[in-house]
Amino acid sequence: MKVKVVYLGMIRQKIGWKEEEYDLAEGSLLTDLLSKIVEKHDVLKNIIRVEDENPTDPTLVIMHNGLSVNPTGRNEIVLKNGDIVTLMTPIGGGILQP
Repeated sequence: MKVKVVYLGMIRQKIGWKEEEYDLAEGSLLTDLLSKIVEKHDVLKNIIRVEDENPTDPTLVIMHNGLSVNPTGRNEIVLKNGDIVTLMTPIGGGILQP
């Protein structure tokens, strides 16, 4: 099955990719996908920790088909063909224009 991953914010900046597609076995979990992402993009290993008790950097936002994912409950999410997973960091700052 194919799952699309969209990278936004600092994640996109770190790896230089806007999005990519992963081939996964049927019944794969979100954690399986995250492991593949870290395997391919080593620079993300400090942000996405798959075997840790604290699985991700607290600034990482994970979305599955447009809905925010609780990082500690991601083991329960079974992916399906055509799913979209978005990884991003919160965006903040800037200057207000009068």
